[in-house]
Amino acid sequence: MARHRNRDSRTYEEEDKQDIRRQEGIFLCTLFLMVLLLVSLYFQLSVLAIGIVTAALIFSTIGFYIHFKDFFSMRDRGQRTVSVLISMYGSLILTLICAWYYVQDEPLTLDYALVFLFGFFFFTFMVYRSISRYLVVGNKRQRIKG
Repeated sequence: MARHRNRDSRTYEEEDKQDIRRQEGIFLCTLFLMVLLLVSLYFQLSVLAIGIVTAALIFSTIGFYIHFKDFFSMRDRGQRTVSVLISMYGSLILTLICAWYYVQDEPLTLDYALVFLFGFFFFTFMVYRSISRYLVVGNKRQRIKG
């Protein structure tokens, strides 16, 4: 009986580590593609390159959601990952709108590009803090029924 408990706790710990790696991978991949999109817009790369990065960003998010559907349906980790993705997309849209309005008056310099990049990270943090309290239901490791 004691051996059975140890195996269960080990599998739970391994599953927990795997969920953490999955959560980090989804976050880092999405963050990398968003920063790459912002940088490609700053350097005014070809429309094809910007379109490829945008398509990769959208399709990777859809692919993550389809492939890890069980992970996203878990409370806490899945809901926090969804909160982060929503906040990252929201802050990307907000940063792009602010940068577009700025570029209407004068050209974007490196200093202001860094300000907008910092703004993207700040917006992500603030939007996550705002929406996570409404989207994350609890800290128990359970599946959402429904």
